Amino acid sequence: MSRQILREEMMRESVTYQDILQQGQKQGERIGLQLGLQQGKLELVIRQLTRRFGRIPAEQQDKMNPLSTVQIEDLAEALLDFQSRSDLVSWLENNS
Repeated sequence: MSRQILREEMMRESVTYQDILQQGQKQGERIGLQLGLQQGKLELVIRQLTRRFGRIPAEQQDKMNPLSTVQIEDLAEALLDFQSRSDLVSWLENNS
């Protein structure tokens, strides 16, 4: 058992292990930042839609949640031309 503990300690102190750990942390930070930006964009679009058409039903919000960043940006532009909530429904049917 003590040999295993020593091996684990040696491994953790190795340059290769530290490199892999650091790369994983950087990748995690990038993914977290990307997801945060995506969520922020979606929240802004939902706020804009709510201001324009009133409360957006959960069913429509649920369809917006899995949208990619590009799709959210496309929706942000498209909503400028929406005349009613039915335009949102149509857009979601065609783009999600």
